[in-house]
Amino acid sequence: MAEQHKIDRVWDIIEKVGVGILTTRFDGGLRARPLEARPEREAGLIWFVTDLRSGKEHEIEVEHNVGLVFIDHKEKAYLSLTARAEVRRDPAKACEIWKKTDSVWWKGPNDPNVCVLRVRPLTAELWDGPASKAIAAFEFAKARLTGKKPNLGENRKVTVAMTKPSSNYKKIWRAMRERKQITCVFDGKYREACPIILGYSSDGQERVLVFQFEGETSPTSQLPGWRSLFVSEISSLKLRAGPWSEGRTHMQTQPHIQFVDVDVNIPETLTRPQPLPFGSPHLLPPRGRKAA
Repeated sequence: MAEQHKIDRVWDIIEKVGVGILTTRFDGGLRARPLEARPEREAGLIWFVTDLRSGKEHEIEVEHNVGLVFIDHKEKAYLSLTARAEVRRDPAKACEIWKKTDSVWWKGPNDPNVCVLRVRPLTAELWDGPASKAIAAFEFAKARLTGKKPNLGENRKVTVAMTKPSSNYKKIWRAMRERKQITCVFDGKYREACPIILGYSSDGQERVLVFQFEGETSPTSQLPGWRSLFVSEISSLKLRAGPWSEGRTHMQTQPHIQFVDVDVNIPETLTRPQPLPFGSPHLLPPRGRKAA
């Protein structure tokens, strides 16, 4: 099964089943409860409308790693997701994914108790069941006539990484390995910089720490200087040859990139064959901070 086909199969099950079992961690162990999923396939996210007063919100704020299970009984498909969750007070998003049935529990998306869970799947394990009932009936009938065992197929287990680095992320990854400058537009401003650290924030967003030496910036910021940029908000990205500049060595651990893929000052991160996806066990903590 091709990798993209596996990912599509996972999203097909999530969209079809709808209700999943969300498991969170608390001091006493693990807790699971059913929630109705609002999948956003293109963004690689699953959203849930939920209540700020429930225990899972507090549990997720302490521990962002969660588990999700979706079961398609008809097709005998069993899907288990490892994911990262974030609690958001976002009435606009709640309004976008709101369903009539939500009004049974809350006054509307602007209800002060309404919040949304933003869940990003990291890895999926899928047990795809054997043949359908129709095929099974045919195979049993054929077996009675031929005396051969019915071919019901096999349970297939596949494990697939659900997140893949964006095209901008891959370009920056290449720039760092080749010690090339980047030019781009971020926050409406043209920038020229050297990318120094690339990876992910705690909620899985792609981020890059750059040393900007030319271009535009906010009135309160000086050039040259350090900037932390969301990769998804970068446009007109180009690579070019030029002098490499890192400014003065910064003495404090940077707080923005919690899962480091590439750091130009850590040689081992510059020799990997490809960028690491969010959730990879090979991502590193920021320099100066030990792994948990």
